[in-house]
Amino acid sequence: MAISEERNIRKILVKCPPLAEDAFHAFPFLIALSEEFPKAEINLLCEENSSLAYSFLPYKALAYERPKDKLSLIETHHFCANLNDIFNVDLFFDLENTFNSSFIGFNFRSKERVGYGVGWNKYFLTKKFNHIESQSIEKKCLNLLELYTGKGFQDLRISSGRGEGVQIEKIEQLFQEPVPPKFILIMLDNFVNVSKEIAKWTQFFDCFQNQKFIIWSMQDEDMISELFANVDLGDNELFMHRGANSKELLYLFNKVVGVVTNNVWSESLIAYYGVNAISFIDADNLSLNLPKYDYFKLKPQRFLFSNTGAIKYKYLDEEKDFAEMNLVVDHLHFQFKL
Repeated sequence: MAISEERNIRKILVKCPPLAEDAFHAFPFLIALSEEFPKAEINLLCEENSSLAYSFLPYKALAYERPKDKLSLIETHHFCANLNDIFNVDLFFDLENTFNSSFIGFNFRSKERVGYGVGWNKYFLTKKFNHIESQSIEKKCLNLLELYTGKGFQDLRISSGRGEGVQIEKIEQLFQEPVPPKFILIMLDNFVNVSKEIAKWTQFFDCFQNQKFIIWSMQDEDMISELFANVDLGDNELFMHRGANSKELLYLFNKVVGVVTNNVWSESLIAYYGVNAISFIDADNLSLNLPKYDYFKLKPQRFLFSNTGAIKYKYLDEEKDFAEMNLVVDHLHFQFKL
């Protein structure tokens, strides 16, 4: 008998990690969860502006965003009480493990509330486990499911095949030439960071000749255009596309020859979909340990840039130094078959 039937679990609620860049690190847990409870309805509670990642899951999960003005205990209670789409929760998993997040499971009166007991939150949990502080988010999430089910998922490896996506008319027109051009997609994080790297991006574009680029971002398109107006593109062409549509993004993945990104959110999505990609990482401003993607089939290729001018390449166990940007672009040409 399946564990879902044995424990009569029909509806599951998961409190997702609070940061948008950590969303994909919950994917091994969420995919294994759906396989363990194939008949259960899975609901996800995440923070504002972080639900897009969960639209890439291989099954339909209902994701609800909590507004930023609903983070206090009182407002959390009001938010849960008025979220009428979620009710009769049988099983609650807390992937945030704070007093506030465990309080969410209590508010929904879930029959079982599972998480790591790290403080006062243990009083809201019905099943609490010890955790290893140094574990990555990926391992910490999946280990919680292992502890609950009594099963091991250490051999789990996730990946997803790419669907066709939804055509973007203005982009599709760019590929109508007799010989479709080889576009490179650039996925960037917040443009406050990028604005500090004008010289680097100018140097990057200067290493290409007659190359076409598409920039994708959820940010305001006017902000992007204004920023890149300060970048010397040389004889290259740059096209902008703003959007938060997962189907459009999959369409672009299928159209371009490769992707360059500078943020963990995009890198994680790219690793999940197996897209040919390179990550540009600011080595001087690493606010977190870069993920290892222990349960992803594919791993990212990374270039770490420093203000000292040093450029380090890391991929799996391979590490080497690159003296200048044109050598980085030579590597990119080889990888993207330009």
